[in-house]
Amino acid sequence: MKRVAYFALLLFMMSCTNSPKVKEEAGDWLQGGDPTEITCWGIGDIELEDSYDILVEKAGLDHVKQDSLFKEGMFERVITRVWPNTEKEITVYWKEKKAPLVTIEMLELRDSASVYHFANGLKIGSTLQDLVKENGGIEFSFYGFGWDNGGTIVDFNSGKLSNNLPCFQGVLALPQEASADAGAGELMGDKLIKSSHPLFSKFNPRLVNIKIKNVG
Repeated sequence: MKRVAYFALLLFMMSCTNSPKVKEEAGDWLQGGDPTEITCWGIGDIELEDSYDILVEKAGLDHVKQDSLFKEGMFERVITRVWPNTEKEITVYWKEKKAPLVTIEMLELRDSASVYHFANGLKIGSTLQDLVKENGGIEFSFYGFGWDNGGTIVDFNSGKLSNNLPCFQGVLALPQEASADAGAGELMGDKLIKSSHPLFSKFNPRLVNIKIKNVG
């Protein structure tokens, strides 16, 4: 539904403007859009409003794998991996704990070779400095590294990413060489770290996990 509403808006804008950019964007929609783009309504062909049955229709039963997440030995939630073990893999987190699965809570990317990207170019592998740039140069906050929630972005501090992509959550990881550097200890543990920390002139973390939450 969100895609349909957006498309209707684009058509209206086309009728009211001679802007080449607006017409180009509407043209892309008429041709099916970018199958690798991440938006706040989904990732590629997978939308946050899809049910499990629709995922099967889109990807084919052979490309949909059902699984469960456990925490400390206890069942936590049902997940579905679409196009598993490929560069197109998307993990779907369901609100329901059993079938029928109809409400997607979140979509996740974590494959280092993932083909998906935001319109602004951010993707798996983007650096901390890329994120600062796309946040309008405003520093952001995330948890220190080396524990369960290590590197999880907490707050874009009302920067561009807060406003333009309210659905976006990400996880950063330090480069491998940081593990052998005693100075990196300042960046470890359950505490908030600013992207402006001076050590990031030496280490440039990269985005290793992208989550799109259903904020609708």
